[in-house]
Amino acid sequence: MIDKSAVIADGAILGADVEVGPFCMVGPNVKLGDRVKLMSHVVIDGDTEIGEDTTVWPFAAIGMRGQDLKFQSDDEMTGVKIGKRCRIREYVTIQSGTPLGSQVTGGSTLSATKKDAGNWDSSGTEIGDDCQIMVHAHVAHDCKLGNGIVVSNMAQLGGHVEIEDFAVISALSAVHQFCHIGRNSFLGAMAGTASDIPPYVIFDGVPARYRTINRVGLARRGFTNEDMHAIHSVYSAVFDGSDEAIEVKLKKLKKQIDGNQYALDAIDFLENRSNRRINTGRDKKES
Repeated sequence: MIDKSAVIADGAILGADVEVGPFCMVGPNVKLGDRVKLMSHVVIDGDTEIGEDTTVWPFAAIGMRGQDLKFQSDDEMTGVKIGKRCRIREYVTIQSGTPLGSQVTGGSTLSATKKDAGNWDSSGTEIGDDCQIMVHAHVAHDCKLGNGIVVSNMAQLGGHVEIEDFAVISALSAVHQFCHIGRNSFLGAMAGTASDIPPYVIFDGVPARYRTINRVGLARRGFTNEDMHAIHSVYSAVFDGSDEAIEVKLKKLKKQIDGNQYALDAIDFLENRSNRRINTGRDKKES
């Protein structure tokens, strides 16, 4: 079902039952999975792959060269990969990855700023399955988004941002380049962060800071009261307002935690997955 006004370049690969609406443009290196639907006036270019059953609404632009001024040749771009069943709403921009993707260390992928700092993942910009990217949102070059993520209206993600599964980025919020946002977290509307956000929490404000754990979101995902109590105990200690270093607090917490996997995951994020400081609400840098 290809509208007669659509432009499909030679070399593009379209799966079964793909729909391409009026005035869409699909570049020569694009691959669309089965039942992908481009509604109208959609531009897909670059080395872009979109998974099955994903829908893209009018005026979205996906796969074009990123805005990183260090890389301004289309030949340098490393592409975009979007998973299954995603919903990409009107006027969304998702930009191609660059050669300076992200540093791969110890089996995990962390953002980095120096090209010679280690082995590099040049897999491009990635969005997992079942994500919703809402009106006028921007996903910059080299971002890595997990599964089930919501990026709300006019939210802006800088380059190299990493977001773990089931996080929610609320409307009109801004995430600074290289930030890492933990799973099941919630960034409030009109918030701005230049620091990492750990998993299972609510951050809001400018700059965004910890408020409480994300109880509503966790309950919707099937977390028990015991899970939430264990998670809360971690963050109550970390964000207690004392001058004690986070490293010291975490060392004590690991002795107290009774093995709850989510509490241990929160500690692991703070110790190992966070590559920018965590805003504890005080000016002093904590990590």
